[in-house]
Amino acid sequence: MSKRHLAILPLAIAASIGLTACVSGTAATNDDGEGLPAEIVASGKLRVGLSANLPPMEYKDDAGAYVGADVDLQKELGRVLGVEIEIVESPFDQLINSAQTGRVDIVMSGMSDTVERQKTADFVDYFKSEGRLYATGPRAKDFTKVTDICGKTIAVSGKTDYFTQVAELSKRECEDRGKPAVELLSTDSGTAARLQIDQGRADLAAQSAENLAYFEKTEPGKYSTVLEPLPSKPLGILIKKGNKQLTDSVLQGFKKMHDDGSYAEVLKRWNIDYGAMEPTINGAS
Repeated sequence: MSKRHLAILPLAIAASIGLTACVSGTAATNDDGEGLPAEIVASGKLRVGLSANLPPMEYKDDAGAYVGADVDLQKELGRVLGVEIEIVESPFDQLINSAQTGRVDIVMSGMSDTVERQKTADFVDYFKSEGRLYATGPRAKDFTKVTDICGKTIAVSGKTDYFTQVAELSKRECEDRGKPAVELLSTDSGTAARLQIDQGRADLAAQSAENLAYFEKTEPGKYSTVLEPLPSKPLGILIKKGNKQLTDSVLQGFKKMHDDGSYAEVLKRWNIDYGAMEPTINGAS
């Protein structure tokens, strides 16, 4: 995905620079910000960069409030660290710069931890995201074994890692076996890829399992996943490179959320508990 799942729903969620919202942590813990950098302790706030266009991880409800699995996890992180969460919304491609320039303390917005990004940032990995091939409900029966994709058209956002993963799948399972290659239909978003199968211009599309879990709630039965998941990748909380104190604090916060069950509860609430993982620093390799 660019390296992220860019599946923007037709809910027309506009990401506007500078839009902020505060979400208070619940009852203060005896940590009271202990371990966090002094400036965060002094302000009592942890500023989180977010692009609200990746349901069910982060998006806006009909009332314009921030909701989603990441938003709920941020609330729990604020609770265990004893600080208020301040969401600072930006377009996704500006989030990394927001952390580098100090506009936000961390970025938590469905962002993949990658080796390339680790050159300028550190990550606390917290969720194993995976991509899935899917079809409209009636077509799912046509894809029971992996070679069924050979010669078929698969719509994939060219901005995502899924494009490369599907190309590699085609080479391994089709071309190297003397079968016709998959015809990759590059789109500019997951929404556009989904439109291709809706209109019959593609046989399959590829998108994150998280998005598909959301669609199953909003449009039950319209789409069905097929075959095995694409290789998983960790989503991470991005922190400016070298800020060890903040990175360690966020890691410890997630470990506490694992221990008290709040982490698992959030994932289950959003039907994405398949992606549960132990938090780790810079796990991508």
